[in-house]
Amino acid sequence: MAALLQTTFLGQIQGKTADGVTHYRGIKYASLRNRLADAELVSSRSSEDGILDATKDGPTTASIINGCEFEQGAIQKSLPKKPLSQSDTECLNVNIAVPEGTSSTSKLPVLLFLHGGGLILGANSWPQFDWTRVIKLSVEKGVPILAVSPNYRVGAFGFLTSEELRSAGYKANNGLRDQRVAIEWVHRHIRDFGGDPNNITLAGMSAGGGSTLQHLHSDSSTPLCKRALSMSGTNILMAPISFEAHEKGYDAAIHIWGFDKMSPEDRVKAIIESPAAELVENFPVPPSFAIDGDMIPTAPTLAQLSDKSAAIYPVGKSWCKELLIGDAQHDSSIFGYRLPNQAKNAAPRFISALTNALSSHPAEVTSNLLASYSLSPTTPDEEAFSRILEFTNDILFYAPVLAYASGWPEDGNVYVYYFNETNPFDGPFKGQSTHILDVAYFYQNFNDHLTTEQQAVARAFAEDILRFVAGEAPWEPCKDLGDGFRARVFGPSSEKQVKKLVKDIYGGDSQRRGVLPRLLDETDVKWDELTGVFFAFLASYSP
Repeated sequence: MAALLQTTFLGQIQGKTADGVTHYRGIKYASLRNRLADAELVSSRSSEDGILDATKDGPTTASIINGCEFEQGAIQKSLPKKPLSQSDTECLNVNIAVPEGTSSTSKLPVLLFLHGGGLILGANSWPQFDWTRVIKLSVEKGVPILAVSPNYRVGAFGFLTSEELRSAGYKANNGLRDQRVAIEWVHRHIRDFGGDPNNITLAGMSAGGGSTLQHLHSDSSTPLCKRALSMSGTNILMAPISFEAHEKGYDAAIHIWGFDKMSPEDRVKAIIESPAAELVENFPVPPSFAIDGDMIPTAPTLAQLSDKSAAIYPVGKSWCKELLIGDAQHDSSIFGYRLPNQAKNAAPRFISALTNALSSHPAEVTSNLLASYSLSPTTPDEEAFSRILEFTNDILFYAPVLAYASGWPEDGNVYVYYFNETNPFDGPFKGQSTHILDVAYFYQNFNDHLTTEQQAVARAFAEDILRFVAGEAPWEPCKDLGDGFRARVFGPSSEKQVKKLVKDIYGGDSQRRGVLPRLLDETDVKWDELTGVFFAFLASYSP
């Protein structure tokens, strides 16, 4: 059924209502002069432009072919494909979903969700991110919300930077800047769709979670959101790197693209004008945020995040009063899925990286840590890689959750969750609490492939998030990492558990390893000494 909306600045917009939910799809929030240019906010439309058709998905950003299938492969279950186009310049659009009958006076809580994808893929219109079931559930539970999800540039066009690009006027962190413009668009326009611009939860999963937390610290003259939600991703996992490190990636890219012999002017022109697909498919470096002194003033440390007295990081703690943050018990499965070749000669390479990181400590600290993960120089490759992923999960997913929980101010609330539901789908990670499974359960779009018990976990997880978005306490907040620690555990349904509140940081129903918390208690090792170990391990790989 057609749904015609009259807006303040955008004229009339044609949406589509079905199954109790009204969708407005593919609404352009920013324009691009070219694929590397600054996103320019769409602040208004002329009535002479006629009715804006928002009944169809807009183009996705230029990214790797079959990116949607790749992400569903990590979930280990496919959904029916949608015909979606890509564009390097006409891609900055939002999808909005509201309960049927929502009006401009409804003032619904807004969930602004940033997709994940490692900064290299992702789209708001992929079938796993359809909002229909979430919106229906919000109505059913008496906490109706408005959901909005933007596309943003990824890969080379989102995160490539160099001195010559910046000298030509092209800033770093395009993808992050796109997100910021999308947030600005929501503040300006969302009231017309029935949302409350003063009641926004900024949320994201994986790289989207890292982006969300990065926005809490990047320069902003006005509060961006009232609450934040980070699912299995932080700005420790998605650590920003220096311009010097980006320069090396840029050199590798222009060499692979065949642009290295050009003049700087011709090279910039080639990056802007060459066929997008050729550059995207042959981009040789993992995209990363850049420490640019603007969007990202500095790189965070776990020590900074853990310190309640340190108001400097993130600065958004002064205006974002509530945080919901959590991880999955085996989030590092995503590295096993994406980088299976890293199993080659894994144990010696990892031991070398760990030894270098802890070189200032007694040798037994390293040997004890290796023993805690059952690693030795002779551990077979596949077994060693599995153990290394356990360490990686602990330092890059679990430790940041504890750090944010420890450092959140006492005049706010932080809610911690542990997602322990195991992957029910056939594949190498079946039976493990894998990366992306939590967001798949949240959106409810895989429920038809779940048992009744698994659906109960998915529903409980989504209901608690919806309560948080609506401003309710989803469970008891976490006050510290001692007697005041609280976390909600979801699953595993295989053990007849839907959700449970736990008071222990690790062990028991938390299903979290205590290796790193004990390391802090028993030695003078700091977690920040370990955050680079996995990346050093990756860098040591030789085919």
